[in-house]
This record gives sequence, C-alpha cells and structure tokens, in this order.
Amino acid sequence: MVRRPLTDYQRYQLAWGIPGNIAAGEDIRVVDITDDDWGLPDQDFWLFDQSTVVHLNFAPDGALRDIELVDNPDLDRYLNWRDTALKNAVSYEKYVRTCRESP
Repeated sequence: MVRRPLTDYQRYQLAWGIPGNIAAGEDIRVVDITDDDWGLPDQDFWLFDQSTVVHLNFAPDGALRDIELVDNPDLDRYLNWRDTALKNAVSYEKYVRTCRESP
C-alpha cells in the first residue's frame, strides 16, 4: 500500500528493492490509497498461511522500524483486508508506468 506523495524510502523500494524481488519470481502488487483507502488499515502487515499475522512498523520517514508478531489476531478481519487489497491492487509494472505518466 502506498499513499502519495511517496516517501523517499518508498521511492527507493520501488526503484531498487522491488525489481530484484520480481526478477527472483515474486509477484508484487501495489494498492494506492491516496484517493480511497477501501477501509484498509494504516497498519502494514503480513499474513502467513491465513493464520499468522505480523505487523510491519515504520518510522515517519517510511523506513522499517521493526516487525511484531500479533498474538490472537482477528483472522477474519485480516483476511478481509487482504482480499480487499488484492481486489484493488495493480501490478508493480502498471503502477510504475502510471506514476511516470502522471503529471
């Protein structure tokens, strides 16, 4: 998930971090929540095996501060957020192309 204007760290990830992950076979999608957040949380998270939730906590400049395992997460809520994000996501390539075409 990103919100414009992008932080320096997000621009770095998009330019340098993500292309290598895609080259290694990862499917990366981007949800831009600038104009509509679709009820998604501000908290970034990973969901493993539909049962384990990890929060990614970021500093104000966008740099990753730490990772936190969530005890007893409300899995239905996280699964709903995941499904909503996937429904509204675009491929990395499309997102980057759109950013370059935007004024």
